[in-house]
Amino acid sequence: MPSAAKPATAATAAANQAVLAELPFHDTADFAEAWRGHVAPLPEGVVRGKAGRLVWDLGEYRFLEAEQAPPEVNPSLWRLARLNMANGLFEVCPGVYQIRGLDLANMTIVEGERGVIVIDALTNAEAAATGLALYRAHRGKGRSAR
Repeated sequence: MPSAAKPATAATAAANQAVLAELPFHDTADFAEAWRGHVAPLPEGVVRGKAGRLVWDLGEYRFLEAEQAPPEVNPSLWRLARLNMANGLFEVCPGVYQIRGLDLANMTIVEGERGVIVIDALTNAEAAATGLALYRAHRGKGRSAR
């Protein structure tokens, strides 16, 4: 089991503090963009496998709700991690959807005239099944209505 995090050294804290002055952290437009096209959240924020075994839990990342990075973390990386918390089913453009936050990857679903094409089915079967179920709950079988 990993040990508790050590406090940032003075040099690390100073370097991370300097990043705050270098980049436009006051501009929060990226957060609105990250949620653009949001259709539905992940149900409960979890993926379960056989017999209810927990496979993925977004709750493990609740610490990212803190707006400010701790001194041990580069503020730019903290911001990116917070942006990556945008999760669920997203409409990218008409007929193209993404499942985000169920895994380390995103699942993209393209609706066609005879069904759907799934691009990057995530890293495990449970996440893929949960993602496809979320898509189907909001889009049906996925035949394009165009």
